[in-house]
Amino acid sequence: MIGLLLTAQLMVVAHAPDTATSCAPIELSVAARAPGNVAPRIAPLLSAGAIQVLKSSMSTRIERDAAGRPSALTELTYLITTDAVGRITVPSFVATVGNARMTSQPLPIDVHSAGNLPPTVIVRAWLDRSSRGGPSDTLFVGQQVDYVVDVQLNESARNRLRRNPTFFPPEMPGVLAYDLAPPTSFARAGRRCFETLSYRRALFPLFAGRTAIAPAALTYALPLSTSFFSREETFELRTDSVRFVAIDVPVEGRPADFAGAVGALSASARLSTTSARMGDPVVLTLRLEGSGNVKLWPRPPLSLTWASVAQGGERVIVDTSQARVRGSKEFDWLLTPRQAGSDALPPIRYPYFDAERRVYETAVTAPLSLDVVKASLASVDSAPVSKLGIRRTLREEVPPPIPSRPWFWLALVVAPVPAAIRSARERARRRVDRRSAIRRLKRSATRSEKLTAREVRRIFIDAIGERVPDAVGKLQSATLSRALRRNGVTVNTADDVGAFLERLDSAAFSPAGAAAENVLADAWRLVNAIDEQALYSGKRARWFEVMAIVSLVAIAAASALPDGVENVFKQGVEAYDHAAYTSAQRNFSRVVSRVPRAVDGWANLGASAWARGDSAGAVRGWQRALRLDPLDVETRDRLALVQVPSIRAQGYVPPMPVNMLAIAALVFWCAPWALLVVAPAKRPANARALAGGSIALAGVLLAGALEMRDRLDTAGLGVLRDSRVLVEAPGSQTALASGSVGETGALGAREGGWVRIALDGVRAGWVPVTSVLPLDGPSLDD
Repeated sequence: MIGLLLTAQLMVVAHAPDTATSCAPIELSVAARAPGNVAPRIAPLLSAGAIQVLKSSMSTRIERDAAGRPSALTELTYLITTDAVGRITVPSFVATVGNARMTSQPLPIDVHSAGNLPPTVIVRAWLDRSSRGGPSDTLFVGQQVDYVVDVQLNESARNRLRRNPTFFPPEMPGVLAYDLAPPTSFARAGRRCFETLSYRRALFPLFAGRTAIAPAALTYALPLSTSFFSREETFELRTDSVRFVAIDVPVEGRPADFAGAVGALSASARLSTTSARMGDPVVLTLRLEGSGNVKLWPRPPLSLTWASVAQGGERVIVDTSQARVRGSKEFDWLLTPRQAGSDALPPIRYPYFDAERRVYETAVTAPLSLDVVKASLASVDSAPVSKLGIRRTLREEVPPPIPSRPWFWLALVVAPVPAAIRSARERARRRVDRRSAIRRLKRSATRSEKLTAREVRRIFIDAIGERVPDAVGKLQSATLSRALRRNGVTVNTADDVGAFLERLDSAAFSPAGAAAENVLADAWRLVNAIDEQALYSGKRARWFEVMAIVSLVAIAAASALPDGVENVFKQGVEAYDHAAYTSAQRNFSRVVSRVPRAVDGWANLGASAWARGDSAGAVRGWQRALRLDPLDVETRDRLALVQVPSIRAQGYVPPMPVNMLAIAALVFWCAPWALLVVAPAKRPANARALAGGSIALAGVLLAGALEMRDRLDTAGLGVLRDSRVLVEAPGSQTALASGSVGETGALGAREGGWVRIALDGVRAGWVPVTSVLPLDGPSLDD
């Protein structure tokens, strides 16, 4: 059936078959002609009711009649289907040119029921911007348009298809493309005849002009039979080419600082820190977030009067999980303040063109402020360098910290031993007191016990044998006297012992066997005299051992400077006085290599490095000197020239000598154990409580001393040679924080030419190894 309407200005014709089969493709054609060079527009046919639009294509051309008069022709071709049976009516088509409007007649079609239809696959490519308004074939540079490839499958093809078709996108010159979603499973759209599988790509034109996208290819395979092991036959389909026109953003209303950003976005800014020093770099980050071609958003210009500005890295995150491409882009700048005070960072204005609304907008950040404190750095330019005073005399090396010396731990271990021995002896005396002849003799004499002469003789001889082992078995008075004299007992005492033994023998072997009245007192007096006079006395031996240990410790602690070191030190001082700072630094380096624990050598090394403009070398020397002597006020003040003291920083040295804590811990540890050695009868009433509290305090002081020792250790520490950004990973441009020249940090993992450094509890990141000067050795890149 043909619908025809003729007027003097516009004509539209539509054609369709009279009959069709249910769920089979049906072809429609529509043509509209208008005089002149303006092609008429035909309103598209939409899927509605029982009609499903599978594919459409349009073409326009200009023709001339015999008289040379032009006329514009627009042709539309549709491929539709329906699941209805009976008569259906295709709605009228409307054609317009200017104010003229014409409508075709509706197209009735008789639809018959279908049997088994063959597998049918239809593909089409088209541009979709209908959800954002405006024609799809004309858009602004940088505006998003979706390139869509629809795959239509009827029920027979859908049931036989074993896997999704493979889509091969075409070359797309002049555009930036993002895949909006990977191929998905079939999604039913409420139609029984054909299911739709869509592939989408978001396109952003890069240049103004006409762009043609070549046909896309689609391959799919269908089995030759219903068997699972059946071979498959491969088919390839191609879409029509797609064209669109990109135009530049309008000139009218364009801001003067517009740099080409297109989209809808917001802006925010942040600083890596809110306080800094003069000369310390601070990272400023501008974050843009919104929809559009995020990768093409340009960096805005930035200039400040109170700081130098250097461009940093850029980071882009693109989100294609939604219909509109979104994301964020961050720009970094490195700001180096040149003046102290509270400096204001004005709002950053970022103009952009909203293509959907066709207007220019400006994203504005909130103002920021930065507190800058005064600081000074060693310089290598022509400005005069301050010459610091140096030390003229090289003192001896500082001995290692007391917690690192063996005698300290030996004293801690030995201190409880006397108390433990006394306690053990007390327990042993209570258990085996009968085995000790001296103790039995003392107890009997004290209690004036009534003993026979034989019992007194046995105890007396056993007591002498316990004190003088050489006298064991010497039962004759003359023999016993000689043994005592050989062991240091005086002649008078030895003779008295011999005479006393003869009296005991006479009494013991007499018929009565009775002992004299004061025999026990005389026996105890003689044994006491032997104990005091005999050689190898236990007390003397213990004092001898103690004195020997003290002497060895004193000898080990004494140290003298190696030969020639003092001469090299004097040469460094002379070179420094004559402004030969490089030679002075070299000489002082030789000094500390020979005597690494010489405070004066490190202090002068830092001063000479400072004088020649080496801030990192100055910090290294002063850090080493201050860690050897934490109470050195001069070195601490000089270190503050480069580093502002901060307790959280790795370079902070607490003004507390570790030896003081160690000595206090040793005193509070040894004192209670010495108190426990005293006999219980002579101790204070609360001796055990005092001892427990003192031991607990000693533990706390010891823990503090060990912490201080580790804090003063230079192993694993390094100094930044220059100001730089701490990045997220080796080779990355993502800035986490910033560090200034001379800052000291803890070195961590190393990968290739990069090392991780932690400056404090907040700032940490990766820097090149060439930018770090280790405190305890040569450069990392040596």
